[in-house]
Amino acid sequence: MTTKLITGTCLQLLRRYDKRSESYRAQLLDDDGPAYVRVFVCILRDIFKEETVEYVLALIDEMLTANPKRARLFHDKSLANEDTYEPFLS
Repeated sequence: MTTKLITGTCLQLLRRYDKRSESYRAQLLDDDGPAYVRVFVCILRDIFKEETVEYVLALIDEMLTANPKRARLFHDKSLANEDTYEPFLS
């Protein structure tokens, strides 16, 4: 956050999600899934450190493996102004 690569809100959401049980993460995604997708996409778009990118991709993989229907979170109306696929294509 000190390098301005991630906002305070994104950092707070990531800390709430990071290193938690699958059931806790599932509840967070059920309650505010698009916000977490936004955090993951922002990190992938703005941070290029290999370990960070790999970690966030692993979080997304775990999220979708646990429940493939969560892919719909990437299509949420609240994300309409963001290109959620751009970080995966570059």
